[in-house]
Amino acid sequence: MRLSVSKIVTSIVIAVLAVTVLSGCESGEETIAKLVVKAEKGDVNAMVKIAELYCGGVNLEQDDQVCGIWMRRAAESGHMRAQYMLGGMYELGLGMRTDPVQAYRWYSISFEQGYQMSGTAAKKVEANMVASQLARAKELIKESNEAKAATGRYFVADSK
Repeated sequence: MRLSVSKIVTSIVIAVLAVTVLSGCESGEETIAKLVVKAEKGDVNAMVKIAELYCGGVNLEQDDQVCGIWMRRAAESGHMRAQYMLGGMYELGLGMRTDPVQAYRWYSISFEQGYQMSGTAAKKVEANMVASQLARAKELIKESNEAKAATGRYFVADSK
C-alpha cells in the first residue's frame, strides 16, 4: 500500500509544482477563475489543474472535497490520470469517504485506458476486498464502460 500511496502523493506534488510554475505570480483565486472558465467549457486538463491546486493548497486554502469534485469531473470525462488519482482519493479517504469499491473501479478504468500504475494500485485494493465488494466494483466498471460507449462520458454511481 505504501508504494501506491507514495506514487499518488508524488503525482499530486509534481502536478501541483507544475501548476505553480505555470500560474506565475497570479493569486490562487485568479488562477482558479481562469481555469474554471476553461473547465466549464469541457477542458479536462483545466479540471485536473483545479483539483490539483485545491489538493495542494497552492496560493489558496487546501480543500480536499473541492479537489475531489473536480477530480471526479475530469475522471468522468475520461482523463486517465484523474481516474488514477480519484481512485487514490477513494482508497485513502481524501475529500470523500474511504471506499474500496470506488477505488478499485477508478483504478481499473484508468488501467484499461493504459495508465500502468493503476493496475498495481487496483491489485492492492482488490487484495483487501471481500467478494461482494469486488462483484459490485466489476458491475460499476461494466456500467461505466457502457456509459462511455453510449455518451462519451463515464458516470458515477454510489457503491452499495
